[in-house]
Amino acid sequence: MIRPGTLESMTATAETLPRVRRPLWTSAWMLLLALVVIGFGLVASRSAAPIEHGPLTGGPAAAQRAVDALLNPGPSAEALNELPADFTQVTGVTPSAMSARDGTVRAVHTDGGCSTPWGEDNSKWDYAVPCKAHDLGYDLLRYAEKQGQPLGQQVRAALDDRLSADMHAMCSINPMDSAKTCGMVASLYTAGLVVNSWHQRWGPPVGEPVGPMLAGVVVIGCLLVFRLRDWLRARRVRPAPQPWAARTVRTAGTAAETAAARPLTPWAMLGAASMVLLVLGESAIALANWAGAGHEWLWPLTWLAQLAPLFFFACGRANAAGWQAELDAGGGYRQYLAHRASRLLRPALIFVVVALVVPLALELLGIPAGTNATVMRIALHPLWLIGVYLLTMVAAPALLKLHRLAPRSTLAALLGLVVLAEFGAGWLDSSLPRHAGAFGLALLAQQLAFWQAGRGVRTGWLVTGTAAGAAGLVLLSVTGTGPPTLLGDPAAAPALSAATLPVLLLGAVQLGLTGLFARRLATLAGRPRLIVAVRLVVRAPMSLYLGFLAAMLLLVALVYLPGRLMDVLTWLTEPRPLVALALLAGPAALVFWWFERHAASPGPSLIGAQPAGRLGALLAHAGVVLGIGYATIGVFGFALTRFGGETGATMLGLQLDPIQNLVQLLLGVFLLHAVRIGNGAAPSTWVVTALACVPPLLSATSGPVPDQVALAVHGLTALFAVAAAVSAGLQTRAVAVNAG
Repeated sequence: MIRPGTLESMTATAETLPRVRRPLWTSAWMLLLALVVIGFGLVASRSAAPIEHGPLTGGPAAAQRAVDALLNPGPSAEALNELPADFTQVTGVTPSAMSARDGTVRAVHTDGGCSTPWGEDNSKWDYAVPCKAHDLGYDLLRYAEKQGQPLGQQVRAALDDRLSADMHAMCSINPMDSAKTCGMVASLYTAGLVVNSWHQRWGPPVGEPVGPMLAGVVVIGCLLVFRLRDWLRARRVRPAPQPWAARTVRTAGTAAETAAARPLTPWAMLGAASMVLLVLGESAIALANWAGAGHEWLWPLTWLAQLAPLFFFACGRANAAGWQAELDAGGGYRQYLAHRASRLLRPALIFVVVALVVPLALELLGIPAGTNATVMRIALHPLWLIGVYLLTMVAAPALLKLHRLAPRSTLAALLGLVVLAEFGAGWLDSSLPRHAGAFGLALLAQQLAFWQAGRGVRTGWLVTGTAAGAAGLVLLSVTGTGPPTLLGDPAAAPALSAATLPVLLLGAVQLGLTGLFARRLATLAGRPRLIVAVRLVVRAPMSLYLGFLAAMLLLVALVYLPGRLMDVLTWLTEPRPLVALALLAGPAALVFWWFERHAASPGPSLIGAQPAGRLGALLAHAGVVLGIGYATIGVFGFALTRFGGETGATMLGLQLDPIQNLVQLLLGVFLLHAVRIGNGAAPSTWVVTALACVPPLLSATSGPVPDQVALAVHGLTALFAVAAAVSAGLQTRAVAVNAG
């Protein structure tokens, strides 16, 4: 018996009390969140990389010679003699010559100066002449860009280095009894130069719209705070630890036995294996192409690694099981979407980290631009698969109903969509048919999964489908009408990375063989070691993927290093490679430690209070619709923009940029989570939704021509959100009055 006041009673009480997270931890989370959001905004708002146009001619060539003269000052302003004839006419700048304190004569922008956040500040050490010369150099960069032949990135870097050297030289020529302070100020100016030039990718200086970026960063922070608050509340109270005697000491053998005791369906194993092999296969093929390997050596590997049909077949089984679980639990379409989409979008949010840190790591390692594009294609390929999976999940309940009503007609219609999209890709100068073909193929694979689950497929049909698919592939290969490689084609839809028709035929072979060997597949799915491996992939997919990207990044970087082992080891200890690898290894460790080391709890989504009344049900349905819509825009927007400085990317007429993509993705996640926990009809949910529409609206009106599609989409959403917040608030107030 434990008596009050004894050590044993206090220990027992401490073990049963909930663990309350200290305010310091919350403050640390908020500080980390602020730093991450600010860093994201700084990286995501970078300008587009300048496009190389080959050898310079005419005025831009003269501008390059004038810059060279600015970089090598002498007793006369030679740069004035090298200026393009139409320089003043194009830029509106009339340059002149000024004598510097070091005895040189510089060509300068007469009205220029040392720009700082608080205005023009030439300081008491007299940086005026070097700053004015630097401004003229920037004017030459703008001139060449207006002429359609921008100067190289190294030109702006050289101009910044020249100004930095001149400012530090002033600390010796004109110290004003404060040489150390002068050096600190010069270093501060240099840091500002480097950050600003890096932010503009060392291209021509441009005026950037700051308002949409700042508004987007603030809204991103608010949405993350709301989500982090719910996450901290869920973790604040933890189960009491069990007594030592009740704990089970597990060995490797007992862990395998425990894993084996929980059944693993063949379709879960098929989905995990196809996803892993598809990503590894495309990575290997892309790196082999980058290294110069020919298609004649790679095509067999592409046929083996192209497992997209199997992946979407497994997704169809998962969607059907999830929909049935919701129906069995008394839920409906709203609960199904809110629950399954919320779980699916968790790894999509991690891809924001991938899209953010991989280009930075590549830039730190000095990887060429062409290689950067290859690596980013590999890194973001799973994001396309997640996006298409999200759309198949949305369509699953309707297609299940069509399967029950007209199974053959539904299959025929989807097959017709795939074939029509394949022909449309050749007729139309647009990427839309290729994307439609990829989506149609995913729906077709899902529909076949419905058929297999409900009706089964006779062996004769499996043999016929396998033979027909194999014959079609052989025919395409012999006649040359189809591509020999079925993975890694940059011109194909990214979700498939190959032409749709050959993948369709390959999918027929794969699904036919899967049906023929279904019993062996089920036996294989029962092996303990395989169960442990698959559950690890399902439980911690993004941690493993970030680790894989870090290894791939290291492999790519080693190609550019000298062959000697000691040189490689020395390079690995330098700051830039260490920071580049830490950009991936750090998030991988954090994602695993805080999110993925605990297995996700399965089950239906009926948590939280259900919406009351007709208004509550209407707002909950609207929250799911808007959540799915904005999450889809955010996922595919990230896949299209890729943080690579690309401009002009659109989706159904909607202009895309990384900051607004993240706002839309987080808004979708926020709305789905709110509906999932029963807050779909809360006024605060719709107030936050209205605020989240502000940055996209500012971005849509920041250019010379307003983005009409973005104004319509986000404007209507904002109006609906305001009306919903007012209506929900009035209803809450009326309920409170009646209760009082």
